[in-house]
Amino acid sequence: MNRCDFYSIMQIITQYISEAKALNQTELLFQLFNEFANQNDDFDFDQGRVNRWFRGKDPISPTITRFYLQDGYAEYLASDLEEKIFPLMTDIDKVAQEIYDLLMNDISVSDHKKSELTELYPSQNFTDTAGFISSVLLFGMERKSQKRETKLLMNGTLSPVAADLIMSGSVPNPCKHFCGRENEIAELHTLLETHSKIFITGLAGIGKSEFAKAYAKKYKSQYTNILYFTYPGSLQALIEDIDFADDLPTDDNTTRFKKHNRFLRSLKPDTLLIIDNFNTTAANEPQLDLLMKYNCKILFTTRSRFEVGYTYELNEISDLESLVSLTAYFYTDTPNQRPTVESIIETVHRHTLAVEMSARLMQTGILEPSEILSKLSESSAAPEASDKISITKDGHTKKATYHNHIKTLFSLFSLSDEMQSVMRYATFIPTYGIRARLLAKLISLETMDTINDLIELGFIQNPEMDRIALHPLVQETIISDLCPDTENCRQLLDNIHRTCLQHGVDIPYYSTLFAITENIADKITICDKADYLLFVEDAFAYMEKYRYASGMKKLVSVMSDILSDDDFGTPNDCALLLNNQASCEGLLNGNYKKAIDLEKRAINMCDLSENPLLAANLHMNLGYLYQAVGKTDLAKPSMEKAMQIIAEVNAPTHDFIIMSRNYARLLAETGEARRAITALQKCADFVKATNSETTSDYADLLFDIAGITSQIDGIQAAEHFFIKAFKIYRAVLPDDDLREKAVLAIKYFQRAGVTKLPNYLALE
Repeated sequence: MNRCDFYSIMQIITQYISEAKALNQTELLFQLFNEFANQNDDFDFDQGRVNRWFRGKDPISPTITRFYLQDGYAEYLASDLEEKIFPLMTDIDKVAQEIYDLLMNDISVSDHKKSELTELYPSQNFTDTAGFISSVLLFGMERKSQKRETKLLMNGTLSPVAADLIMSGSVPNPCKHFCGRENEIAELHTLLETHSKIFITGLAGIGKSEFAKAYAKKYKSQYTNILYFTYPGSLQALIEDIDFADDLPTDDNTTRFKKHNRFLRSLKPDTLLIIDNFNTTAANEPQLDLLMKYNCKILFTTRSRFEVGYTYELNEISDLESLVSLTAYFYTDTPNQRPTVESIIETVHRHTLAVEMSARLMQTGILEPSEILSKLSESSAAPEASDKISITKDGHTKKATYHNHIKTLFSLFSLSDEMQSVMRYATFIPTYGIRARLLAKLISLETMDTINDLIELGFIQNPEMDRIALHPLVQETIISDLCPDTENCRQLLDNIHRTCLQHGVDIPYYSTLFAITENIADKITICDKADYLLFVEDAFAYMEKYRYASGMKKLVSVMSDILSDDDFGTPNDCALLLNNQASCEGLLNGNYKKAIDLEKRAINMCDLSENPLLAANLHMNLGYLYQAVGKTDLAKPSMEKAMQIIAEVNAPTHDFIIMSRNYARLLAETGEARRAITALQKCADFVKATNSETTSDYADLLFDIAGITSQIDGIQAAEHFFIKAFKIYRAVLPDDDLREKAVLAIKYFQRAGVTKLPNYLALE
């Protein structure tokens, strides 16, 4: 018997989505929950979590469910279903019938509830049908779900089905106007029969990424699995960050890498792995040799040259008619301007991105096609262009010519000051994109008008419904021409900085925020080193809260570069750098011996009178490191020194909360549980007095008190604290973090021999 829940209902709905109109899972949910998305800018329809919902691995986010349970809000769900989902369906009545049968055959639903949900069935019109389906769907979202188990076959001649275990890695559809590569796609497929590792090279903007997506779409039926990832700057990070269904909250990066790598090694040649934008060198990528030993087939798209594997060079589209069709997609008067259009295509050397931007420019009417042709003809090579591929054509460097064409087209659009400002900010968008409304929020735009105008002009890409990205070649042009720096991007840096200073506040989009911060560290020009150093120091502290490894390492590198100038920075800045290096060594690398040495050096360098809070933090961190290696006799005096400094300062901060929790854990471990609870309670009283009872900081203190209490007075004595903690967690934590807290709490109940868990710990 199928259970009537979100998973089962969506299985029916997706079964009847037209192949020609199919959306990926994320886009489909964004359309279905469109009103929710519009009113919740910071909610991220992450591919991994959406995949878990569709596969019944996790329940739908309670944040979404609560939204539609508000009075009158269920009508929004019905409206979006009718207006945005019904047009995609091949047989709406059949969908309604199967959902009706699913509900009526579910013996776990009462007859009264069935009668209530089927008031509009059979329906007289599509509006009633939408009302019926949406009411059952909302019921399925609200009720407790049953997790579908993952079953994998890890041996045999075929690969295990990765979709049952990997929640990320879905292949995006190629852009709607993709054309002109039929012969190359067939040629690539033939090459993959004899070469298992292929590097697709070519100039920026030539269409390598879309080419790989189009290949995957055409030949998906010939593979058991096709997995697609954008290169994040490190294959180590790529493998660690793949979202596996059996990942545990307690897994560190090393454990995740080993588990994920073990599974990837089990994949066979019936699996295709695509790694997009692999723009690095073999010398800078130590894990490349590892991937070259995988049994599966791998496609890399790259601007670089590699000695390993097979190199397939993607050149300009040779078929003129395809490029004319591409132009017509954006420029409606193409048939009447065909001779000029053809001349423009040849002038930009059939470069795909340049052709598209030329077409969009013609559509604006800013200049006549003949004027655009004249301007492009005047373009000369740009000697500063920095592509790694350099190919000579007619005595000119193609890479320089293409860069110059894009720069020329960019200047001809005559963007307003506000558009230029938004484009500067957009250079920091992660390669995988960002929700458009979230970008507007981060740069304090009051409306979406400017972003929408830039999407229309083609400067900002819109690969998915509400997700935007920037083409690498456009990004390079903006950096070169508009020079993003710490002053003209002040609004973004200030908003990120304010968020990073709110240590007790949890944000659901932290990974995107940190990816933007990493890009800032890579690409921005620094105007005021002292101001920027403070930004980086506070951003590191917030990343450390989430153990965001790549960002922590990046910011430590930035701090090292800034402080390498002997005439800049204070001893306390240098002490903080050593502390942050110790954090990376301990938390991320597990090298506690080196971390302890670094922390001791930081303490010796720190000026206690100048910054007592920093000194307290350093002593506490040293105690934490000693505790991690089991040296509690050394940990205790370090932590007590930290608590003494804080008491003398008499100005409790967020750091006081972290220190109190670390100190209490040590006391509990060394048999002083009562003192631990007293320390935590004292800190909780402070937080409560500062009107912070609804923050995760306060909930964490209650959680710690509950955990220690359960071990000395029993689980019943601890429940009061657990209940209060989870009431706050459910209001402030993202779903994944909430699950992590629940998993930890369940361990306390299991240790106490409690098998029937309370409802507030339900993972569904």
